[in-house]
Amino acid sequence: MRAFSAVSLGALGLVSLAGPASAGPTTPDTYAGAPITDPSVTPEIIGVGHEPDAIAALDSPTLLFVNFDVGQVNAGCGNDARNDCSQLFSGPFTGYQGNASERAAVIQASREDVEDFGVIVVGERPPNDQPYAMVIVGQPAGGSPAGVGGVAPTIDCGNTNPWITSFAFLLDSGANTLATVIHQEAAHTWGLEHVDENTDNLFPSAGGTVDPKYTDACHQIVVNTDLTPDGNARCNSIHTLFCSANQQNSYQEMLALFGPPVPDLVPPTVAISSPAEGEELDYDADFELTFVLDDDRRPQIFDIVVYFDDVEATDAVLIDQEHSFPVAGGDAPTGHGFFNGPHTVRIEAVDEAGNVASDEVTFTIVGGNEVPSGDGSGDDGSGGEAGDGTGADGGDGTGAGDATAGLDGGGGSDDGGCACTTTTGGGTRASWWLLVPLLLRRRRQPGAERRIRGRVGGGRMRARRSRHLS
Repeated sequence: MRAFSAVSLGALGLVSLAGPASAGPTTPDTYAGAPITDPSVTPEIIGVGHEPDAIAALDSPTLLFVNFDVGQVNAGCGNDARNDCSQLFSGPFTGYQGNASERAAVIQASREDVEDFGVIVVGERPPNDQPYAMVIVGQPAGGSPAGVGGVAPTIDCGNTNPWITSFAFLLDSGANTLATVIHQEAAHTWGLEHVDENTDNLFPSAGGTVDPKYTDACHQIVVNTDLTPDGNARCNSIHTLFCSANQQNSYQEMLALFGPPVPDLVPPTVAISSPAEGEELDYDADFELTFVLDDDRRPQIFDIVVYFDDVEATDAVLIDQEHSFPVAGGDAPTGHGFFNGPHTVRIEAVDEAGNVASDEVTFTIVGGNEVPSGDGSGDDGSGGEAGDGTGADGGDGTGAGDATAGLDGGGGSDDGGCACTTTTGGGTRASWWLLVPLLLRRRRQPGAERRIRGRVGGGRMRARRSRHLS
């Protein structure tokens, strides 16, 4: 994440209403070795091979609803996700206490595990006519079973019933661990069983590896955390499509059940609410740059870039909600320093799938300084005496070159800081910057590439873009 030195906007700060995010307060080893699925619960085995006329729902995209705020779990209605029903628990539930950014991090971690499959992970309840498994992230009022990560009521061979409720209990774990629990419990309701491979999402214990996946290999199905081989796997009717009996290839089964990814082709929305289009702002008055980010797949993480008068001011990683930049009025460097006249702010946002949206407004500064004749047109970037802090080479730390060096360890490079000439009231080349807090932690290691996959004709298209969330 970069901080830029560009036009003179002085004391302008970024405040996210979500607050700072984290991957969770616990260390990676907090739950190492703990069973992910409650071994004291014997799941009901349903689906292909166990129910008359059961038909596997192959190549059928589905939704995975991560419910952070269930509140109440209902009894007497089976395990119907559409009505918050469970045969395992009933009554009040304590939901996930993480803030909006932490929730978005869990959702993004969960999405990355199914980026090759037709599974759309959401944090809002889908319509009841859409197939969705629901994993409740919470704990019953009396507490969850000690020492376990979650529980699923069924193993549904072939995902013959897409509306099943399961549970993830590790409310204080990091995004990686919680996403693994979410996927294991959902996967049980889709017909997948435990395996002896610690890099697979179906490994029965937590902490086997930092970032398990659905692995594309046949692994031995096991009956417990001691990895005792299972000689009579429940869903051999599905497993043997890809492996020998009592083995499982979780990647191929997920691909067979849900098909390839469902491309996200809907762009996000950006709406600037303050300042308003055409609004007049007094030079000395503080104001707010306020805007709302939204997307059809919520929660969503965006890469955003803010421009003032077509100069890139800052980039940030934000989530789908309202955000606010307080802008101080008056002279630079403590204020924005804009000359009288119109100024345009533009915000561009890119969602997780690479869809782009933008919004801009033009406002007018009054009661300040007029634009000097010829200001901003010179090549030397200087509007004052050398060393007075207003030129690019000024020596008191307020010049653009110095501010860039302080923020990025270098002076005036094309992506480390922009020392552009602008029509600002504090001088022809004064400096400003935004301090952008770390909002989200990505499940991948910093700098890891994200793969975006879709269907083009009979093959797969792969596009890559780098996203740095920490």
